[in-house]
Amino acid sequence: MTTTLAGDMILLAFDAEGGRLPVRQSLAPAVRGALLAELLDGGALTDEAGVAGAVGEAPQDAALREVWQRIGAEPGRKWLHWVRKDGRASIHAVLRGLEKDGLLERSSGRVFGVFPLERVGLTPAGLAAAGELRAAVTAAVEDPGARAGGADDGRAALLAGLAHAGGQLGTVLGADRRRAFKDRLTALSEGAAPVSAAVRRAVQDLQGAAVS
Repeated sequence: MTTTLAGDMILLAFDAEGGRLPVRQSLAPAVRGALLAELLDGGALTDEAGVAGAVGEAPQDAALREVWQRIGAEPGRKWLHWVRKDGRASIHAVLRGLEKDGLLERSSGRVFGVFPLERVGLTPAGLAAAGELRAAVTAAVEDPGARAGGADDGRAALLAGLAHAGGQLGTVLGADRRRAFKDRLTALSEGAAPVSAAVRRAVQDLQGAAVS
């Protein structure tokens, strides 16, 4: 696992070979949700009747700190507002953190020699981290009692619940496995409340807009 839950969410999104980060609208609310959930779980945010509030000291991680500062500057906003807010910027901030940690690398090129193109791929260390992460998330979903009790287990369960709400489990569990563990995934998602509900709503709204 990486240093942040949002970094883990992005690692989950990479294809199995680690050479491609799929372009999905749903990734932005999922990453935002991971940032919010980590802040809430760590006590840096509060939930008061569905409204997010910032407390304590600013986090050291840049992506987490930016979200925390925004919430502190705009009190009274609901979770859905913050899940929808600045998703693309948050993805880039988390990618920078993963690059700094040596888990991904970027390269620039041009399509047809004209159009600029940036490629993002996992390093060997990133591939190893992604593999361990998928195994931990799979265990949290399919065999929750096997490794229960540690902090990493709780984090994997939180990540699995958020990823399910945000439609990001496809690289970990196929559709048949997700159907087989539907009740467990629902429970994990509910365990990530209130953020997971906002993530699910944001993704549903994006999907609805895409087909309208």
